This record gives sequence, structure tokens and C-alpha cells, in this order.
Amino acid sequence: MSDMAETSWWNRGGPQPPAQPTHAPAAATLPPRVVRSRGELEKLRDDAMASQSIEPGDVRMIWVSPEGVASALEAIIHTTRWLLGERQWAPISREMYDFPDLPVPLIRTHAEDAIFGYKWAETSEWYAGGVKRTVEWAMSTDVERPIFE
Repeated sequence: MSDMAETSWWNRGGPQPPAQPTHAPAAATLPPRVVRSRGELEKLRDDAMASQSIEPGDVRMIWVSPEGVASALEAIIHTTRWLLGERQWAPISREMYDFPDLPVPLIRTHAEDAIFGYKWAETSEWYAGGVKRTVEWAMSTDVERPIFE
């Protein structure tokens, strides 16, 4: 009976059929109100991640002072990953929503509340600014990218 495992239905050798997805691939779907493409969001995420190893004064974000660069980059990464469905927790509030039904405009409001000190006092102004700029950019083709290309 030892050869039973070798001849089981899943291990007969030869190519296996591809696994069937249980749902439509996430690549086709982005949250409501997001007008930027998945590729644009991924590039911003990747640029922010790559910028983490650059001297703060050399990162291409004119809206951030050098002491705020690390927080702003972290915010951009968290926000883009959330918009792409790669991160469960919303930036700032840390609430969980079902992807792709994310309340994108609400997160901009959370960022503004943190910036102006209405809520989330533990959130730095630079982190909140990074969230706000990323969300505004994601929702409009007329807003400047948080990190210049």
C-alpha cells in the first residue's frame, strides 16, 4: 500500500490544470471614485518605497519639509496599498472595509481632521498630508502626483 500516495489523483505526474479562480481577479477592480489606473497606483507605491532609501532632501516632494519625508512616504505607501487592495486597514482610522467598496472620500476627510487637529492627534501632520495628497491624486486627473516623476 505504500505506492498509494504516489498514485493519488493529485500526484500522477504531468502538467496540472491551472487553479480556477474563485472570484474575478482584483486587477480589474478599483474602489469607487478612483480614476487613476492600477498601474499608476502601483508606480506611485513603488516610487514611494524606492524613495525611502534616498536622503530626505533629495526626495521629489516639494510639499514636505525634510523632517516630514519619512512620514509622508509611509502614508503614500499605506494609502496606495489600501487603494490597491493590498492592505486591509484604512490609513489614519485603521478601520477595515471590504475591498473594493472603500470610502475613499471619507479617508480624505480623516486626513483633514488629523491635519487640523480635530481628531487623530497621534497622527503626524506629514502622514495625514501624505494620505490626503494621495487620495486627492487618485480621485482626479488634475491633481499633481505626491511624488514627482
